[in-house]
Amino acid sequence: MKTMQSSRLFRTFALLFACSLIAAACVSSEDDEAANTATETTDDSGNDEPDDDSDDEPVDDEPVDDTSDEEGDDEAAEPEVVEPFDSYPPGVTAERILLGMSMLNFEQLTSMGLSPAGWGDQQGIFEALIDDLNERGGINGRMVEGVYEFYSAIDAADAERVCLIHTQDNQVFANLGGFLGPAGTADTCITGTNETIMIGGEIAGDELGKSAAPWFHTGPTAEFQTINLLNLLMQTGRAEGAKVFVMGGAAAASEEQFVIDQLEERGIEFVGSGVVEALDGDTIAQDQELTVVFERFKASGANTLMVYGTPTAEIRGAGAAGLAGEIAIWSNDSGGLANLGATIVDKSIADGALVSTGPSDTEIWENPDFQERCVAPVVARIPEHDLRDPLSYEADEDNWFNPLRRYCHALSIFEQIAIEAGVDLTPETFEAAAYGDAFDDFQIPGIGPASISQDKRGAQDGLRLSAYDSTVGDGGLSPVTELLDAFG
Repeated sequence: MKTMQSSRLFRTFALLFACSLIAAACVSSEDDEAANTATETTDDSGNDEPDDDSDDEPVDDEPVDDTSDEEGDDEAAEPEVVEPFDSYPPGVTAERILLGMSMLNFEQLTSMGLSPAGWGDQQGIFEALIDDLNERGGINGRMVEGVYEFYSAIDAADAERVCLIHTQDNQVFANLGGFLGPAGTADTCITGTNETIMIGGEIAGDELGKSAAPWFHTGPTAEFQTINLLNLLMQTGRAEGAKVFVMGGAAAASEEQFVIDQLEERGIEFVGSGVVEALDGDTIAQDQELTVVFERFKASGANTLMVYGTPTAEIRGAGAAGLAGEIAIWSNDSGGLANLGATIVDKSIADGALVSTGPSDTEIWENPDFQERCVAPVVARIPEHDLRDPLSYEADEDNWFNPLRRYCHALSIFEQIAIEAGVDLTPETFEAAAYGDAFDDFQIPGIGPASISQDKRGAQDGLRLSAYDSTVGDGGLSPVTELLDAFG
């Protein structure tokens, strides 16, 4: 059986997390806050409404002609970018839409030994997808142009540099790609400080509350990993008779009440909860706490453990308490469950732990819509491409599939919303279109059913239950159900 996660990709971002510790010696203490993994977490309670600035009223639909008759104009200073897009809204004229494309700098990562290989020709992939879109008529007749910039995954300041190139130097209408790894703290430079639309990035912590522009991505936020899991458990009857004890670490303690509320909302019996205060890395202290918490678990009459956040310590505690294989374990962190830490020596104690996942990389690759809308445009324009089944890449081979999936999905979401927004394309019409009926149910190539709303920023709806299987490689996830519409 094939694992539902690309372990190679997870290992890459585990390396990024590790390298953020190295980067701490080279950046300011303010940048130390960037040391997060690429696992998606969020507080979806933020207000995404743009500020109403009376000085920023739309002007005529015709493009602004700022051509000067004076001699000595410096034609070399921002050729073909600033002047054509010096209009309202930024990045849009009657003929064109300017988008900012942010891409991981794998040349840096490989040169530092932090990744064994890269992601192929990322800019070429983006350009091929844009060219295909334009050949299909663009967006309501406007052609799309890109500003392409690479950023360091281990340096939030470098990601902010790219943010400023996009939003201030070039005044793009939207950013596609966002920022991953420790650099992800720069996402709100796009969506908050510069109030620019973003498709991509990773909504974490209170970032959505700091954003003033629409922000969407493909995969689920942390809150929706919980919602998706519980929806699928209800749909498949696996929540019947469950008596759930909720547990997690201090780093994710803000999720606890949300998880409890979601259980009670569905009528799933909640019998108790516990927080492990000791942090990962202090295994002895964690295990001492876990002994006490699992005594409470047993006293509560629970038959199910719901773990929020990284589940390694809690699963280790269940094993030490003699509960492995005796209770159901549910996790809202697919990345954490797929990559249990080295503190669990016998990973079979996690076998059967359930989590929600999307389609596997191979399923995405083999999807006819993905082949037509994502693969074919690149194959036709880059003869030297190396696009193939993602499971066939060796660790030291550039993986062209990873950027193709991310960039094609981001562009597809943007394209569909912008077309629905109509000829009068502004941040306001884009936002209104995104929250309209058309996006209660739409499709993303290779992903299938999707939806977005003011509360749901991760579009993916096509999901399944997967279970941890210690016999898959060095431990991974295997499918338990077919893909289902978690909101169907």
